[in-house]
Amino acid sequence: MSRLFERSEINGMELSNRFVRSATWEGMAADDGACTPKLMKIITDLAEGGVGLIISSHAYVREDGQAGPWQIGAYKDEFINGFRKMTQAVKEQGCRMVLQISHAGFFANPKLIGQTPLALSEVEGFSKSHREVMTEEEIGNIVGAFGQAARRAKEAGFDGVQIHAAHGYLLSQSLSPAFNKREDNYGGDLKNRARFMMDVLREVRSVVAPE
Repeated sequence: MSRLFERSEINGMELSNRFVRSATWEGMAADDGACTPKLMKIITDLAEGGVGLIISSHAYVREDGQAGPWQIGAYKDEFINGFRKMTQAVKEQGCRMVLQISHAGFFANPKLIGQTPLALSEVEGFSKSHREVMTEEEIGNIVGAFGQAARRAKEAGFDGVQIHAAHGYLLSQSLSPAFNKREDNYGGDLKNRARFMMDVLREVRSVVAPE
């Protein structure tokens, strides 16, 4: 039998096989980011199909971090019950589910968030409209928002969280010298540019515990 069908484990999380549905934007959430019957159906269909682990599409941790329409949100407690119904349905099929959490930062959609998107630095050539440069306090607030999103994921029954630090979104922007030209504790050499991401990692870990 192929190893793809063997049971597996990630940090104590047992998986029925090695098939993983990686994070993929469905565009099926409500306008405010809540779980919808349409979203629940596609996720439960995947679980019924025998996938061992489902990773959700990226869920924005604050309202100002939304990248696109019908993106799932993890920014308020009112969403917990809807997502709990989804995770329960997934687990009934012997599947596991992880919530991916993110903030779009510079590339948040100004029409959707209703304000100027946040950026780590003033940069040119990536947008025709203005971006608001974050203070260190604001960075700290977003770190906290990632932690609260992880708490909601845990309360909603997700088996874990995946921190989105790629594809040019906020944590990726922090790592990149093209977007991060700061001269404070969050800019300069790679260690400082990685500080934002490491702060998020520590905050999330403190909320969800070692397992």
